[in-house]
Amino acid sequence: MASFWIWTLLLALLAALFVLWPLRRREAASVVAADEGEREELVLDLFNEHLQELETQLANGDLEQAQFEQLRRELELSLLEDAGPAVSARGGKARWSLVLAAVLLPLLAVLLYLYRGSIADVQILDLREDYFAQRTAGNNEQADQLLDQLVQQLGARLQVQPDNEGNRYLLARTYMQQGEYVKAVGEFLALVQAGDVPASIIGELAQAVFLASGSRMTPEVELLAQRALQQDPQESTSLGLMGIAAFAKQDYARASQYWQQAVAQMDPRSPSAADLRKGIARAQELMGEQMPVAVDAVTAITLQVSLAEGVTVAPETTVFVYARAWQGPRMPLAIQRLQVSDLPATVTLDKSMAMAPGMDITSVPQLELLARVSFSGQPVPASGDWEGSMGPVVLGDVSSPLTLKIDQKIP
Repeated sequence: MASFWIWTLLLALLAALFVLWPLRRREAASVVAADEGEREELVLDLFNEHLQELETQLANGDLEQAQFEQLRRELELSLLEDAGPAVSARGGKARWSLVLAAVLLPLLAVLLYLYRGSIADVQILDLREDYFAQRTAGNNEQADQLLDQLVQQLGARLQVQPDNEGNRYLLARTYMQQGEYVKAVGEFLALVQAGDVPASIIGELAQAVFLASGSRMTPEVELLAQRALQQDPQESTSLGLMGIAAFAKQDYARASQYWQQAVAQMDPRSPSAADLRKGIARAQELMGEQMPVAVDAVTAITLQVSLAEGVTVAPETTVFVYARAWQGPRMPLAIQRLQVSDLPATVTLDKSMAMAPGMDITSVPQLELLARVSFSGQPVPASGDWEGSMGPVVLGDVSSPLTLKIDQKIP
């Protein structure tokens, strides 16, 4: 905040200098004009004297009328060239007007900014930065005091500007930090009711309702989470909540799918991702108790992969064969890399090919099997690639190698 006022003062001084600079030049011009006044009187006296001589010569017959007229015009032109600049009688008034403008202009600008500007928003941001600095330093008591001040200033600011969505969102998040979940619900709800908002805010509203209800999965929470996912199927907060809802209904497979999809959107090192991974492990453990034969007995699946007739691709082109959850997260649970020259090929996908702990082909109840010719050499599908897929496949129901043909071109 101190730097803000320093810059404001510097700009005010610059504005005053811009206004007062012409005054300095005007005063210098006034000194010169005083000397010019005496010079003008002398020039005018010489003009009158020469004009009188010309008139005498004309009267004595020494000059003809035409010569007299020519000489008089030349004399008048000479007078105009020698005459100095006139000093305006209003110079004093103009000077005081400029001085007054130099004083009032910065003052009025500061007053107008204090009345209509965003100085309060700057103070809020400074206070928020101070809070994070104190929390990072471990000064929790001082950080809590700053958080209380932040709530007070945000509330006061919203009294003046109730349509400021940024401040309202910040207030809602601050209430969540304080554990004031009911108040947070009110602020998030005001944002959602005001108009179109990102799916993430709807998800945060669902989370606030969940916590305000004593961490119970109420119908309202589920409806809000579903609304957010309709808008953005990858909204991580809502995916986490829907996983909780599925777990409460003992649908452990769906809970695991929701949570795996949520983890894929998060920083893997974050505490939230770690908590969800624990939930996934627990859900998969309970799934194993529900389906011991399908999950524990079979840990691999074999495919016979080939190109369909009429598909012509360079032999060195990359081919990916992989399995992923049916209608779940898009991350492969097992994958092998080949070349077109290897086809037709028999490929085995098993539990040992897991890309993340606890996320293998035995961790989901149904699989989707895919083979893709990738011209980019990357597993992410791209326009022009060829692929084949099949599913849903239940791992425990597979008794012989499956046939998978690559016959569809991605538009």
